[in-house]
Amino acid sequence: MENWRLLEDIESGKIWEIIYERFMFKPNSNKKRLIEFPKPVKRYDISNYYDEKFDEKLYDNLHIVSKNVFSDLTNGERMFALSWQHNSYSFDPNLPFEEDEFGEWMIPIFPNGDFNFFVTSNLANGVFADGINLSISIFGDKIIRAFSLNNPEIFK
Repeated sequence: MENWRLLEDIESGKIWEIIYERFMFKPNSNKKRLIEFPKPVKRYDISNYYDEKFDEKLYDNLHIVSKNVFSDLTNGERMFALSWQHNSYSFDPNLPFEEDEFGEWMIPIFPNGDFNFFVTSNLANGVFADGINLSISIFGDKIIRAFSLNNPEIFK
């Protein structure tokens, strides 16, 4: 793997600590809102796109558009891709993405039962994919503006 770099446990743990504190992330909570983002934030309900309504074209479009937004947003800086209770990575959205054995990103944006984060290195902008409540939240001025210029079909 060249682009997606597995984070060491210590580095991953430090980033998760910040996420728990800054966003009051409570993954074991029974509440519908497991996280509190600073404003601005946009939340998209994606519950209509699961099971028999899953559409591979929308899935691919979401990942293509997101990669382009990440590339425009970072100016060559690496981002973090974190999946709760799984491996965490850093990646450069300007480089080709390696895929797993299923032809998917190491951590997908379309959540598959997990809590996935894609965040800039300063954690000011990012995407939270909630695989329990079936939603995707985008937080931070720059990333919201970037997605508004190039919205994935699933957000329309």
